[in-house]
Amino acid sequence: MTSATIDYPGLSRPTDRSFFLLILAAIWSGVLAGFVPDSLEHLAGKHVAFAPIVHLHAVVFVGWMALLTTQFTFVRIGRIDLHRRLGVVAVGMIPVMLVLGPATSFIMAKREFGTPDGDPAFLILPWLSIIVFATISFAGLAFRRNAAVHKRLMLLGTVMISDAGFGRWLGPQLGPLLGHAFGPGFVAFFVPSFIGSILIAGAMLGYDLATRRRPYPVVLGAMGFMVAVQVIIAAIYVSPAWIAFATQLVRH
Repeated sequence: MTSATIDYPGLSRPTDRSFFLLILAAIWSGVLAGFVPDSLEHLAGKHVAFAPIVHLHAVVFVGWMALLTTQFTFVRIGRIDLHRRLGVVAVGMIPVMLVLGPATSFIMAKREFGTPDGDPAFLILPWLSIIVFATISFAGLAFRRNAAVHKRLMLLGTVMISDAGFGRWLGPQLGPLLGHAFGPGFVAFFVPSFIGSILIAGAMLGYDLATRRRPYPVVLGAMGFMVAVQVIIAAIYVSPAWIAFATQLVRH
């Protein structure tokens, strides 16, 4: 096959700037829609009070979103030099988030244990999700010389941790409906927890198929990795063995 018969995906498209800006906006929307009401309810005393580490967690993770948005802005205004310099910050933030995310969820799980907010089995989601985030984001940094792949991987990694926001927003809406239809098991947990990230990743895949006729192999692989881990998370979450283990873990 020659270059005349296949549209190689490395070429830029006039619609790329607008499309990926919409993807970034969708991630922000999921995060804000989930965390703002949840935070207000905590402040109003409707849930267990936040541990101090939660505030640090919020600063760092919102800082990541702000960093990603700033990097997009630099590219849009043509300041690639600033984009590259600021990229060093991402290298340092990812390991911090890799530790801070699981630590925060564990401390809050212990604090919520025995209350209506308690759900020790839920620990599996932040623990494995942050690993996917770090893996895909580090891959994105490794592909920084390929702007198209770099951009997609950095967004995809961030999509994985945005599930925390989407889940808080969609869980109360979809969880009871799916629980009634399928029972309180895999489907009732998987769909509300991951539908946001899967739809965003699906939109990215569909866009590349529409504009380039084939996806970037490494990006497609990262999407497959993300969904595979999400399936594993849901399967572990409903596992009686994990529920018993996580309960003992947070009880002590």
